[in-house]
Amino acid sequence: MSAISGWIGSLFFKPYGPFWECMGYDLSGCSIINDFGALEIQVEDMQNDTNKTEKALVTVVIPVYNVEKYLDRCINSVVNQTYTNLEIILVDDGSPDRCPEMCDAWAKRDARIKVVHKKNEGLGYARNTGIDHASGEYICFVDSDDYIALDLVEKTYAAAKEKNVDIVLYGFFKVDQVGKICGEVCPNPDKCYYEGDEILSYVLPNMLAKGKTNFFMSMSGGLFSFDLIKRTGWRMVSERDIISEDWFSLMILYRYVKNVAFIREALYYYCENPKSLTHTYRYDRYEKVKYFYDASIAKCKELGYSNAIRSAVFEAYISSVIGSLKSIVVSDQSRRDTWSAFKQILSDEHLQKALKDADLKKEYLQRRILCTAMKKKWYAACYIMVKAKTI
Repeated sequence: MSAISGWIGSLFFKPYGPFWECMGYDLSGCSIINDFGALEIQVEDMQNDTNKTEKALVTVVIPVYNVEKYLDRCINSVVNQTYTNLEIILVDDGSPDRCPEMCDAWAKRDARIKVVHKKNEGLGYARNTGIDHASGEYICFVDSDDYIALDLVEKTYAAAKEKNVDIVLYGFFKVDQVGKICGEVCPNPDKCYYEGDEILSYVLPNMLAKGKTNFFMSMSGGLFSFDLIKRTGWRMVSERDIISEDWFSLMILYRYVKNVAFIREALYYYCENPKSLTHTYRYDRYEKVKYFYDASIAKCKELGYSNAIRSAVFEAYISSVIGSLKSIVVSDQSRRDTWSAFKQILSDEHLQKALKDADLKKEYLQRRILCTAMKKKWYAACYIMVKAKTI
């Protein structure tokens, strides 16, 4: 038997070694070992080649607060992803309901799940906690009252690896309060890949100002390279400090983004929340909008952003002002209080200065008409347009 194994070894590796090498095979890592008449071929690089084909770890961060009604739906959509090499971090933000126990139960059922219990600090800081505990090559965020398509990670990971991009962006479905899909918003860029100067000249302005491109300016709207977050030391601001914390935080992050890929498909299910600010009138909302605008303009100057980006910031500001006006119109206040609050915003010096400094020619027609009416303080006309929801 040993003679036969020796003959096989000499056949393949002695006289014909140069032939195999000419055919492109590297025999330097191979050896012939005759032990108890057996032939063993050791290929040292085989394990390394196998590792290269393994898919990277992707972290999914889910901040959790007061959502026991929706939590299982959200987590189910993540644990059942077609892409399985996941690290799932549930950040219990001091939730007062059954969510902490539910998170712990999920961790016992699935070894990929980690649970972090912390004091309540809000959504932005809960996401930061998830980032601090993440170890994946890529990271994405899912709000615990929403859910995702079962192939979201698989599709975004494939797009990320194709050109080694910093961020992969996608669209979302709108889901009403009874669970019915009532809309779809998909990115509509000129192309699906942007890099270099295109990030600040095209991608960011269109992200900041909602337009025909339908870009989803949300932490839940993308898969992020964790290297991007590590090399910048980036973290989110708190929604308790700045309204639209996703928008503001991403505006800063994009200053350091090298390239972006788009998927023209809805992969995220955004569920309406009856308790959200857009459905409830709060007296301090407009004051927060003003602070948001001032902070955004100051940050644009600090980062050296162009006039195009600053114009996009103004558009976002006007959209937030309109949101404040809409919340007044649909509130259950008396007509007198509604009219008084409505006029108070339109006559505010901060808004009037912003309207005076803005280039309204860049606005689309309906928005331009409303801004002109605001500027001239045509209260009744503004009220009719806001109530008609045509802007």
